[in-house]
Amino acid sequence: MGKKKIVFVLNNITLTRCLKRVGEFIDNGYDVDVYGFEKQGEEGYASPANFNISVIGVFSRKQSYYERLKVYYKSLKPLFRKYKGQDVIFYYFFFNIAFAARLLCRRPFIYEESDMPYTGLKNKLLRRWLGNIDKKMIKKSLLTVMTSEGFIDYHFGDDRPGNIVVVANRVNPLMMNLPYQKHDFDINHLSIAFVGGFRYNSVINFATTIAEHFPQHEFHAYGIILEYGEELKSLCDKYDNVHFHGKFRNPDDLPSIYEKIDLVLASYDATYINAQYAEPNKMYEAIFFRTPIIVSSNTFLAKKVTKLGIGYHINALDKQEIISFVNGLTADDINKKIQALEALPQEYAINKNPELFDYLQNY
Repeated sequence: MGKKKIVFVLNNITLTRCLKRVGEFIDNGYDVDVYGFEKQGEEGYASPANFNISVIGVFSRKQSYYERLKVYYKSLKPLFRKYKGQDVIFYYFFFNIAFAARLLCRRPFIYEESDMPYTGLKNKLLRRWLGNIDKKMIKKSLLTVMTSEGFIDYHFGDDRPGNIVVVANRVNPLMMNLPYQKHDFDINHLSIAFVGGFRYNSVINFATTIAEHFPQHEFHAYGIILEYGEELKSLCDKYDNVHFHGKFRNPDDLPSIYEKIDLVLASYDATYINAQYAEPNKMYEAIFFRTPIIVSSNTFLAKKVTKLGIGYHINALDKQEIISFVNGLTADDINKKIQALEALPQEYAINKNPELFDYLQNY
């Protein structure tokens, strides 16, 4: 289709993956305009150095699913009027944005799906209805970018449309230029960390178990607190082996974080459908930094980690299973996981997506 102007619409202007994708299009010679939404409490975010972001709306974490859709709908109306008659392609990040946009505009679009938020709704009929809309949007798109092969399995099984490209959420190529020196681990004093948005019951349960039963080991949390903030603060106040370090910059601060940890925890709550099929970027950070990963059992991610031999899977909602897992850790087994990680080239974990741009050029 040639290199038409791409108009990006971001669900949240601070999300690293979305900003990384915009940068990729710029690096591949595309002219872009970028719009997005701010989250209350995070206003004043500075645009990246190589492009500007125009804020078109603000939403609150406390708003319901329906209330957020109203914000998106109201904010997108004038945006589509602005581009009326212009030969552009819209690029929607997240289902919520794509859903609101398709109610307003039937212009050609690219859709990027990195999660399926409606799968967490308790109303089964509503969940099924939104799921069917999602599948229709995927089929109607010029191209749908999915960050996990598992999402295709969920939606279509083996009957897959030909307009889907899987683009895993790998690490920023700038990471290759940052200094990093891994330390040797001590099996009698392990440092286990969660790196990202802290919001899962499974993660706070793991942290609590380490605090209460394993004073010889440490639990660290890096990132922002989305849920369970009071519980984490209470653990930090009560136990010397639990630490919260706050926000970090990606990719700048990741090397210094992974230098200090022995195992990275990515045990997203597998009771949620989305977590069962997602492929989070933590796996690629683990590969890049040669750090064994702990994930949730009965997930697409657990199958991949097991196949590669680079980590462990557990039910992190079960305290006794966590205790058995930590008691069963050995230096030999951790070293086997590190050897499997080192057998994978670091380039495997770096964000490079030629298949995406080949598809667009050949469309």
